[in-house]
Amino acid sequence: MKTLRLPACLALSAALAACGGGNGPAPTADFALNVKLMGVSAAPVSVKAGNTVLWNDTVTGTKTFTQLAAGTVVTVKGAAVPGFDVPAEQTVTVNANQTVTLTYTAQRGAAISPAKISGTVTGATFPAGYVLLGNADGVSANSRGTLSASGEVDLKLAAPPSTGRSSTLLPPPFSGCTFTGTSTANPDIFRFSRLYAYSAQGDPLGEIHEELVAGSTVPGSTVARIYSTAASRTSGTVDCGNSGSVVYDLDLKAGWNAVEYSAKTDVPTRLTLKSLDPAAASQLKGRLFESFVNVDLGTAPLTFAANETVSVPAKFQQVGGVSGAVTLSTDVPGLTVEPSRLTLPTLGAASGAAQGQSAFVQGLGLAPQQLDTQLTFRYTGTVPGILPFRLLVNDSAGRSAGGGFGTISVQRPGVKLQFGTEEFVCQGETGAVRGQLVSLFGYAGPVTLSLKGLPAGVSAAPVQVTLGANTSTEITLPITVAKGASPTQRDVTIEVSGPGATSSVSLALGVCPQRTLINNGGVSERGLAPVSSGVWILTGIAETQTNNSYDQVLKRFTSSGVAATVTLPEVGQLAGLSNGDVVALPYANGGTQAKLVRPDGTFTTVVKPEGMGQAVSDADGRLWYVGRDAADQRLVLTRWNPVTGEVAVMDRTRVYSLDNTEFLVSPDGKTLLYLALSTDLPVVVNTVTGAVRDLGTRLDGYPFFTAAIGNDGTIWLTDINNNLNRRDPDGRVSTVISRATLPGPQNFIVIGLDAATPGVLWLQNGFKAIRLETSSLKMTSTPVGRISRMITTRNGGVAVVTYDGCATQACSHLTLLN
Repeated sequence: MKTLRLPACLALSAALAACGGGNGPAPTADFALNVKLMGVSAAPVSVKAGNTVLWNDTVTGTKTFTQLAAGTVVTVKGAAVPGFDVPAEQTVTVNANQTVTLTYTAQRGAAISPAKISGTVTGATFPAGYVLLGNADGVSANSRGTLSASGEVDLKLAAPPSTGRSSTLLPPPFSGCTFTGTSTANPDIFRFSRLYAYSAQGDPLGEIHEELVAGSTVPGSTVARIYSTAASRTSGTVDCGNSGSVVYDLDLKAGWNAVEYSAKTDVPTRLTLKSLDPAAASQLKGRLFESFVNVDLGTAPLTFAANETVSVPAKFQQVGGVSGAVTLSTDVPGLTVEPSRLTLPTLGAASGAAQGQSAFVQGLGLAPQQLDTQLTFRYTGTVPGILPFRLLVNDSAGRSAGGGFGTISVQRPGVKLQFGTEEFVCQGETGAVRGQLVSLFGYAGPVTLSLKGLPAGVSAAPVQVTLGANTSTEITLPITVAKGASPTQRDVTIEVSGPGATSSVSLALGVCPQRTLINNGGVSERGLAPVSSGVWILTGIAETQTNNSYDQVLKRFTSSGVAATVTLPEVGQLAGLSNGDVVALPYANGGTQAKLVRPDGTFTTVVKPEGMGQAVSDADGRLWYVGRDAADQRLVLTRWNPVTGEVAVMDRTRVYSLDNTEFLVSPDGKTLLYLALSTDLPVVVNTVTGAVRDLGTRLDGYPFFTAAIGNDGTIWLTDINNNLNRRDPDGRVSTVISRATLPGPQNFIVIGLDAATPGVLWLQNGFKAIRLETSSLKMTSTPVGRISRMITTRNGGVAVVTYDGCATQACSHLTLLN
């Protein structure tokens, strides 16, 4: 509690008489002065009687000063409160009980200068330091201003930006972006949307935005600075499709400009840049970075040969103003660090020798605002080679508080394991993990390799080899998977141990479902077709020849295995029909002889229409494709019935193409979606009525996305960022699964909607088949191996063709999933 110290000449009458010379009656000292705050609940206030300080601390609400003699002159002064204007200083002569009111009013913002940023930061408290003009890509090193401990910023922009990525105001040709509007010039520009705040020695503390409080045209907009190499008057929109858009209404001068800036980060991103209203005003709003410690260990590796320890200088950056006790460790077994505990000073408390530094802090080599010290690393492990490591920094509660990265180079005798990152063995099979064992720095002797952490139903016996000095040997670790083992993928560890050497590596081991061998080669993109019972597959080349061309073998596979086999002349494409037949079409230049193959493998020859390309079947077994009109040779949408031979032109009013095109068909076969790179709008076909219509909106990004269409016309598609989106029949597009919300790498490929359960969407993600329930977004992931083809089947589920190793040769397998 503060003690009010009154000057001697303001004491009671006896003392007052002594101060005043003793002549006349003593002034009365029974008056009170109330200091009252308006607009804020608390503020720093100083109260002086003459040169004597009565109060210099925070006042909350009202503060009363009593026993003031008549005629006392009192000065009352309020100090700064973030976000409010400082009230004027007041001086009163006390001749009665009085009240002084300090009225704080919310700041209305300051005028905006193109080449200067100044004001008081609200929203965050920073220690004294400096600010740099920046954006999401970096900072301009010569745009440096001061930052006081009270939050005052002063930054003058004079020279052009020293660093940062420049761009032309309008997109260059072939950039994938278009500009619609008018512009008098296309200068190079540097755009900066914020300030970054740093401590005096370079600790990144946070960012500061200049928020518009008057004159904004877009809610929540801020002020950005643009350096332009030339004047330009620009009005219009830059459209970059799924990458976003920029709306311009700018009158730029050559040099520095202040503009209104708004960034909507929804997908796609939309930026707005406009010239400022002459009456615009702004305030500086700060935000501290999330607190963590960044440790710079330099770039040189820590080399361990005969030595046990290595010492290196380390810089600790206190990002976001973090301070206090921290502990240090590493993520590499056998690698330790000393000291294992440090105390990071409070930023601002160590801003110079004048403020004083403890002996402990000075002994650590603390520079103002940044901890510079020596760290000593000790390595007792037995794994030679070059290993990356992370220096882990935890707070006093054991929570992660940041860290740094480095590399160790261990030059001691030992062994090194070299294996792949993923391996698959399916139910009921015996496979192997293959790799290489390398002697390093002269190691020699017997070593044992073991697999640890195997899933249930998977077994692998240890393997022992003898390794010569500075040699390498191929390693095979047999793996057996029981028929009843559950499909799963798990990280397992390969461990090697020997006299004076241990090492280990991890790989992802996938247990895939039971599968069927197709052949000893690959399956082409168009060599797989679903029918009402199973799938037909071009399995390879036969030993026979027809017309000097090798014949090909077709097989129909079901869940029970191979149901039918037939050998045919060269086949370029299979098209499965709804009635269970499959059409084997020749290559584009292979003539007009097609085969209509029945489920039992018998077939009849039919005449294929001339110029027929990729074809898909509808619900009635008719094939739709882009063909040439016999009358004028233009490309038209065509339908062929392979049973009756009927060929019908279904649409000649639109522009169709044979290049970069694709037909997608709904599970019920009643809706087709035609996509082509050369057309603005996809085409939707009702195969029952024959009606053809434009989709109405573009699907930006084709052919660089994958898609499927449902029975109701809903389209499921990936985008340029590999998010999964849904386009409803009314044209609304929404993101269903954001890649950023899922752990690990994601690379979705849309396969199709399930024929038996339309609420299930099948996807491929790397070596996994994904079953997605579209209502609940529940995903079931099944590892299957290296996928070469994957299609939906007509009776529900998917057929997956994988291409992998069978002993010493490559081969294909078929997996059927429901």
